[in-house]
Amino acid sequence: MQQLITLKDEQRGSVDLTATLAPVAGYLRDHAHWIPVGFRPLTVRRLGDELYRLTLPSISALGFELAPQVALRPIEDADGTYRLVSVEQPELDYRIDFDSLLGLRPTGERTVAVDWKTRFAISLELPGFLRMLPQGAVRGAAQVAVSAMIGSVCRSLVDNLCRDYRSRSGHPE
Repeated sequence: MQQLITLKDEQRGSVDLTATLAPVAGYLRDHAHWIPVGFRPLTVRRLGDELYRLTLPSISALGFELAPQVALRPIEDADGTYRLVSVEQPELDYRIDFDSLLGLRPTGERTVAVDWKTRFAISLELPGFLRMLPQGAVRGAAQVAVSAMIGSVCRSLVDNLCRDYRSRSGHPE
């Protein structure tokens, strides 16, 4: 008997950059550069012009471990937001729904706020030994592991992007 579990997490925040809107938008349009840089030290493989495969950190709880991979497509929305959305990978035995948004908002003459939000969900089948444990404990441990992993990935992504943007633009801040 299959037992699927779906774990979800959402992270959000905002960071200010000393810059005008146009150079930051130009930086985010160059996804071939910022996606691998932003997700360091994680492995990112380019699968095509508009598709990347990211290997996420291992999710480990109660003796079960999974290093999930997600295929991501960058999208520039008409309102000047930049998104990374997951693409279905039917060959995997789990399903990931990933949607990350970077929105740019001028906050001063030379300041831009980068508002970010990441929504993550993973659905997977529990291995047999985990079905024998109390399901509340299993779900709770798995949820803590997923939330910690996504929080770490988001903080690292934002920090890496800001650091890289500043170094490329000559604003070391």
